[in-house]
Amino acid sequence: MSDLFSEAPTMKALSLWQPWATLVARGLKARETRHWSTDYRGPIAIHAAKTLDMAGAPKGLCRAGLGAQWFDACPLGAVVAVARLTSCHRAEQVEADLTRADRAAGNYTPGRYAWRLTDVRALGEPIPLTGRQGLFNWTPPDDLGARLGPILDHAAAVRAIGWY
Repeated sequence: MSDLFSEAPTMKALSLWQPWATLVARGLKARETRHWSTDYRGPIAIHAAKTLDMAGAPKGLCRAGLGAQWFDACPLGAVVAVARLTSCHRAEQVEADLTRADRAAGNYTPGRYAWRLTDVRALGEPIPLTGRQGLFNWTPPDDLGARLGPILDHAAAVRAIGWY
């Protein structure tokens, strides 16, 4: 397989509040839910915004997957992972395929959209970046491929913490 994440001079990026970006980067969140759809498919950088949402965070999932001090494991203002955006469906269409972790880490109310993220690879060290709203273009460093960990398996990651 060619290194999908080092071929293009720019790639799409999406900012997520924390802890959701870190949950993606750890393989614990396979879908990002939004109130809007996208036709984009392909490589996507997962950017951790500068907001840590302590009130809205799925605390049980965070404790199980990131540890008791989970909020300290969440970098802010940086790209934390790359993935492939493979589909975008209405939330009600994916209901039967959701893991317990998916349900905890997303808003699947009718009318929302579930963006499927596959081939997630975390960065060994986050890359500082100022985020933006919506999908935006990011120019990754030339050595991005060397900075990435292995592809994460969502099913294995959530099984390992008992959240399948």
